[in-house]
Formats: sequence, structure tokens, C-alpha cells
Amino acid sequence: MPLINPPLTKEDFINSRWLEVVNSSETKECLVYNRVFWNKAQEAKEAGNLREQSVFEILAVVTGAAIKPESTEEFFAEVFQNLTDEHLNFLTDIALEVSDPELQARIADILWVKKHNYQMAQLAITAYLQSATELEDPEKWTCRCVKRIERALRLARKINYQAEVVVAHIEAILDRCNGEDPLWLSVKLMELLQEYKLGNPTKYAALAEKAAIIAESSQDWDKARNYWEIKAEWHRIDKNAEQTHAARMLAAETYVKEAEDSLTKHPQPYLKASDHLQKALEAFEILKSQGTEEEKAAAKTRYEEVRKLLPEYQKQSLNELITISSQFNISAEVELARTYVKGKKFQDAIFALALLGIPPKVSYLQQSVDKTPLLSQFMPITIMNEMGKVVARQSSNSDEAEEAIRFEMYRNAVLYHKLYAQAYIEPARGQINLEHSVEVKDLFPFVSNNLFVPPGREYQFAKGLYAGLIGDFFTSTHILIPQIENSIRYLLRRQGALPSKIDIDKGIEDERDLNTTLFPRNYSEINSIFNEDALFDLQGLLIERSGSNLRNRMAHGLINDSEFNSPIMSYLWWVTLRLCCLPMLKHEQQVEESNPWVKFDGIFKDDPLFDEFVEDMAANRCELDAEVAADEAFLEENQSA
Repeated sequence: MPLINPPLTKEDFINSRWLEVVNSSETKECLVYNRVFWNKAQEAKEAGNLREQSVFEILAVVTGAAIKPESTEEFFAEVFQNLTDEHLNFLTDIALEVSDPELQARIADILWVKKHNYQMAQLAITAYLQSATELEDPEKWTCRCVKRIERALRLARKINYQAEVVVAHIEAILDRCNGEDPLWLSVKLMELLQEYKLGNPTKYAALAEKAAIIAESSQDWDKARNYWEIKAEWHRIDKNAEQTHAARMLAAETYVKEAEDSLTKHPQPYLKASDHLQKALEAFEILKSQGTEEEKAAAKTRYEEVRKLLPEYQKQSLNELITISSQFNISAEVELARTYVKGKKFQDAIFALALLGIPPKVSYLQQSVDKTPLLSQFMPITIMNEMGKVVARQSSNSDEAEEAIRFEMYRNAVLYHKLYAQAYIEPARGQINLEHSVEVKDLFPFVSNNLFVPPGREYQFAKGLYAGLIGDFFTSTHILIPQIENSIRYLLRRQGALPSKIDIDKGIEDERDLNTTLFPRNYSEINSIFNEDALFDLQGLLIERSGSNLRNRMAHGLINDSEFNSPIMSYLWWVTLRLCCLPMLKHEQQVEESNPWVKFDGIFKDDPLFDEFVEDMAANRCELDAEVAADEAFLEENQSA
């Protein structure tokens, strides 16, 4: 934004057409204003009205960011770093002249975070509450209203000014809704009160119970579960342990009820029901170690009842998975992937994506190697990194033929991962983002009370899954790989193993990493967690030198920027999503070759193009090996020079 001389004044603002923008906007929200302000700036520019153009450009910058109320003051300041002192002086002059509370709150908030103007912080609190009142609509999506209330409360607490007014505003809304609002307004507001331990616990525990019962009667299980958990938190704040435990039991029961509901409503009833029962098991397992002996016994009884039911549901679920083919013209696969998640509720779409395939079967990878001669018979294959260093070498020793075969199988699996990500994962992920506006919190149902997600790691998994879902594989990869490693140790401990090493002399105990824990020779218990195919896939993806080896390469800083956008990172994200959606997939191992489940991995099974696939793979390998040979020759020439 160019500065003009003399600087803009209050009169420039009053004489501009800014009020037309507000009045013409059906929704009184900054992001709605933003686009119109830019249009007005362009109109003023074309008309040669420089001062009006500058006014609208400043207002467009002011309204152009979606501020998250939980963010830090430093973050706010960074968002508006392009506003100069001259711009801020202009905003200070006009703040009290702005009659629209939404725009006034934004301007005042900016002046607080940029200039530490206490009076503007006070004004922002009042204006945010007024804007929230205008945007309040329990019948529609409520985030606009809640975010302004939340920002007002955080500001009020920070500057110690009229926090009680904000709390009164929240409580008035809760009284009006009376637990009967159809969406999430009361949920968000009670969670906000609980964060600061504000409000009457007895009153709001009763209100949460009423809302939970209403939600259950409508089969809105997520909301019901949320309300039971909110009720439990109110009792915890009130130091009523008995009622806290009882509410958490009711929250766990919603998983069982949702499983029963899925059997009549979901297109893949037993798959979905199995997922819900698994979450119920996790919830009851936590509860059976808490509370009085009587409470522990009740939770244990429910745990055993659900545990007996789960295997039957899992057995029934084997016939509910779709078949995927391996055409190299992937347009049909792309359309299939999009169709499979299209038009679904967000949670159903995510669950569908998690089920859109299984890891390549070891038997088929073996078959692909059997149909192509091992190049190591003539010369060992080497894999080099971007610096020309050999990081993996295939054995040419006849006594190590099995090792050479597995070397090639891991290489072939990399091709599968890339092809699968491009044909299925990315199109489905894109379709989900097209239809749903997602936040981190939307991933919590997939990681809460989850066998694969250790307690206390839910946010990290949700954050990693969210990042991958929106295509930020740089973030998702950095978050998820360490969490996978920790989850493997967590599951091994549950199986009775000790995934750590104790140095008796020094009295130090170190955790084992994936290079140790993912191999049955070190921990036989890993076979009771993953079947052969899933285990092979994780080994190749994370720790095998001839595979993607992502865990070790990331740990040592060996992945460059561009590689974080590769299909392999998409596949890693999908594998993690699958592990969260269908924990403990060991029952796959029991399936016979005739079962429809086998066709689900489908990259080779009964595929008329299998021979063509193998030929293309062999040709691809020849090209890669030729490139490697050329690189080696180049390096040798440079070294000798």
C-alpha cells in the first residue's frame, strides 16, 4: 500500500463509501467485507481518486485475515506487519467513528496488538460482543459468533477488564439455548467457560446432561459424547469424583450405541461399527483403572462385553471393502476415489478414505520379483542419495538370495506407494477438501479413545492428520513419524514387551526406535499387532534402506524441501490415518485367499495387466539403474580429477 501525502485523515474515511460495503453485505463479517473493499479500491483507482483508493486498500488489509482467537498477540502482530505507523495512526483516528461493531472490533484489536493501546483493547472487547450478538444464530453454523466471544474473553482476561461482562454474555446465551440448540453453540461456550473454570458447575452439569440426552435421542452421537464429557468436566471442576466417573462411562457408552446405529444406517455397517467398538474398548479400558473398586468393576464388565462382541463385527466387516484395480491410465481410479468419498459427511468421508485400499501384499510383491530377473545376478544394485553417497546396496552373494529378493520387493513397494497416492489418496483428499472446511478439532473423533493413539498424544495426531489432509506434508511428516514410533512402543508394552534398553551400570533406560521394534526377531509381539503385509509396508516406508526409509532420513535431516511434496509423504499420511481408523488390523492375517478382502489390495491380484505392470516396472528399473550407473561414472571422473 503506497503512502500518500498528506496522510489520510478521519474526513477521508467519513467521505469514502465504506458504509456501502457494510450495508451491502448480508453477513456482517470481515472476510465478507474484504472482497468488496478490494473492488471499491479498484473502482476508486480507475476513477483517479487516490485518497479513497488508499482508504479502501487499508480496510481491505485490515479485514483480510481470519484471526484465530487462541493465537498469541505476537501472531496477530505478524499478520498485520505490513501496516505502517502512518496506517496505524489513520486507524486510531477512525476507530471511534466506525459504526459497524465487526469492523470496529478488528480495527481496535489491531491497534491493541500493534500499539498496545489499552483504550483500544477495551473498545475491542465491547465491539466483539456486539458483533457476536449480530452473528449469533443457533440454527446455523456458530463459529463466527463463538470466535468473537472467545477473543473478547481472552482480551478481557489479559487486560483485566470486564471479564465478568463477557461471562454474563456467555451465560445469557446458554440460558436462551437451554441445551436445545441444534448445533454446537452451547458446546463451544461451555468448553470456553471450563477452560477458565468460570460458571456454576452444578448448573451447567445439569444443562450438559439435558443436552446429551437430547442429542442421543436424535442419534447425534458426536454431540452426545461431547456433552457427556463436558458434564464430566463440570463435575471434575466441582471435585465430585463419583459423578465425573459416571459421566465418562456414559460418554464411553455412546460409542457402543453408535456402533449399533451404524448397523442400520452406514453403507459399510460392520466396518464402521467395529471402529466404534474399538473406541469404546479404549474408553472403558481407561475407566476400569479409575475410581472406586465398584466403579472399576463396572467398567471392566463393560470392557469384557464389548471385547467379546468386536471379533464378530470384524469378521462380518471383511466382505464390505471395495476392489481397486491397477490400470496405468489412472483416470478411472481417480474418478473412483473421488466418488467413494463424495457427498459424505466429513467423518464418513475420512473413514472411507482410510478404507480406500490396504498395503500391498507381500505375496504379490514377491510375485513381481519372481517375474523379473534379479539384476543383482549380474551386478549389485546401489541406491545413492542426492549427494552421491551410496545408502543401500543389493547383495550379489548367492548365499544371500533371500535378502536380495526382499531388497527388490521394498523397491517395488515404493513404486506402489507412489502410484497409489497419485491414483487414489490425492484425488480423494482433494474431494474432501472441496466439500468440507476442516479444522484440527474435526480430527479429534478419529484419535480419541483410540488403541493406536496413546493417551496424551491426541492433539499431536490430530494436528498431523489435519496438516496432511490440507496438503501440508512438511508438517504432517514431521509430526506423524515420531508419533508412529512412540505408538509402536506403546502397543508393544500393551502386549507385555519392554521396548527399551536398560544400562544397568549407568542406571539409564533408553527407548528403542523403529529400527529395532519393527522386527519380529527383536520383538515377537509385533506379529500380534500387525499382519505380515502391514508390517512389511511399515518397514519399507520407515526404516528399510532400499525402501523409502523415511524415519531414518528425516531423523538425520536427509530429506530436502521438494521431497516433502512427493506422493510418498501422502502415502505415509494415509497409512497413519488408516492405523488410526482401523487399529489392530491383525485379523486380516486370518483371511483366506478366496475372501473378497484379498482383492481389495488389488494392485496385482487377478489383474490382466499384471504382466504389463511387471514389464513397465522392469523398464523403470533399467532406467533408474542406468541413471545410477551414469551418476557413479560422473562421481568417479570428478574424484579422479
